[in-house]
Formats: sequence, C-alpha cells, structure tokens
Amino acid sequence: MNTPKKNKPHLHRVVITLLCMLAFVGLWYASKPKLSHTSLSPRHVYRVEYYDASFIQRIIHYKMKIPTFVRLYRNDPEVLLGESKVVDMWMNGQLYWWFESPLNVVQIGNDVVFENIPPECMNCERLTPSQVMP
Repeated sequence: MNTPKKNKPHLHRVVITLLCMLAFVGLWYASKPKLSHTSLSPRHVYRVEYYDASFIQRIIHYKMKIPTFVRLYRNDPEVLLGESKVVDMWMNGQLYWWFESPLNVVQIGNDVVFENIPPECMNCERLTPSQVMP
C-alpha cells in the first residue's frame, strides 16, 4: 500500500522536469532569428544575409512591420564583417554595393550602412548602375 505513495512524488518531479525542459526549448526557439534570404555582391566576394527577427525581438520592436537584422560576410575566407541592429525593412530594403573609392560602403535601405569595406578587386572595371543597385 505504501508503494503507490512513494511513486507519486517521483512522478511529480518527472512531470515538472519535463515541463521545465519544454519551457526551455520553447524559449530557445522563440529567441532564434530565422534566415530570410541572402544576396551576393556583383563579383561574389561578399554576401549579405537577411534575418527575420525572433519572436522575442518582434515583441520588443512591436512598432516595426518587418523587424529584420542584416549580417555582412566576406565569402572566401568566410569572415563576418558586420551585423546591424534590428531595423524595420518595410519599404526600406534597397541594397547598394558602393565599392568605388572613397565610399567603400554596403548600404541596405536608409538604416543599415557597413563602412570601410575593401573593394572586391583592385583593377576591375567599374560596376554598372544595375550592378551597384540590383
């Protein structure tokens, strides 16, 4: 008769542990941003990755229609050159590759600017306007 009473607290601990683990996994998932899409520079030297803000970031930035942040990478070797803060990309996401001196800038919309980016190559032809502003 005492056996069922001893198992009941043990079962209670197991259920609480499972619920805590489920809550932890839920919070981890809610805090992870999602890769939306990528863009390559005209000569494929650089890559811009667009991330949709996580559920938690969406709650924090509730006034933004499309909360997004951007990462700029050099492809070979793969190096993270910069990461933006969370910005609203609603009607604000035009990408510009300004590699000619003295600018050396990658600009996304009005809010994201990565400065001092080395040119893709030193003695290349100038990029056409359609390549600079795809």
